[in-house]
Amino acid sequence: MKVIWSEEAAEYHGEFVNFDPIWCYPKPSQKPHPPILLGTLSAQRLNRVARYCDGWIPVGLMLKDLPAAIRDLRAHAEQAGRKPQEVPVSIFGAAAKEATLQQYQELGIERTVFGLPPEGRDKVLPLLDQYATMIPKFA
Repeated sequence: MKVIWSEEAAEYHGEFVNFDPIWCYPKPSQKPHPPILLGTLSAQRLNRVARYCDGWIPVGLMLKDLPAAIRDLRAHAEQAGRKPQEVPVSIFGAAAKEATLQQYQELGIERTVFGLPPEGRDKVLPLLDQYATMIPKFA
């Protein structure tokens, strides 16, 4: 994806992916390319996150297990010759609870994304108001 997004023509011949020159437009406005985040959990995949990605999304991980997983990710980043802060952690579907957000912040999690239900404005707007009051406390 990095090559497709950043070069005029992209070509790749690997073990699992193989394609002759292709052209893809429009190119992303973010340079050199949009961040590549990988949602995964296994130790082998944390190694891939550290080597190839711009961030990690823990998938299926309980809050109590996050500190050890983040330590693993940071160790993999250092083994890959990267600074741990170059591989930030993002939480999707974060609980909108101040105590949980405080724990995420203490763990060094860079980004949390709240979910919204597929409901009408009567349900969604109060949630947005709730989120808007919380966000400045953790920015």
